[in-house]
Amino acid sequence: MCKPDSGHFHGANGNGGGAAPSLFDNNGHVTYEGIKAHREEFMSKSVEQIAELLSQNGYKFNIRDSKNREKTGSTAKIIEIANSTKERNIKQVQVSPDGSSRHGNVPYVKISTSDESKIKVIDGTREQYRTDGTEKARLIFRRDDDD
Repeated sequence: MCKPDSGHFHGANGNGGGAAPSLFDNNGHVTYEGIKAHREEFMSKSVEQIAELLSQNGYKFNIRDSKNREKTGSTAKIIEIANSTKERNIKQVQVSPDGSSRHGNVPYVKISTSDESKIKVIDGTREQYRTDGTEKARLIFRRDDDD
């Protein structure tokens, strides 16, 4: 994981040296653009690593198993945010380390926010990820994909 700068992530975006948007602002707010610029902060990470990232940025939370565990055998873990506010906009994070057969067994992290809707960071390519066409989240794929 990248080292935080006062708990917030900044860096170059790799396309000409311009500054990338930070992952979190000073209040713990995230944007689609910030998540896209720092997608590696969510890829190949355990639920504990993502929880630590949230904690460093002022979030309080509970971690639980997915409600689909018994029904579908899901290995997903849910980070339920206890102190979501207008400034701190993440409401829930779903960490699916094995993906699901529904999506082609591609690991992903789904971030639900109060103002940016749902954002899914997928540790795979567009071709590997399966969808039934009713995807409600905005998708961000691994950098080797042409998103």
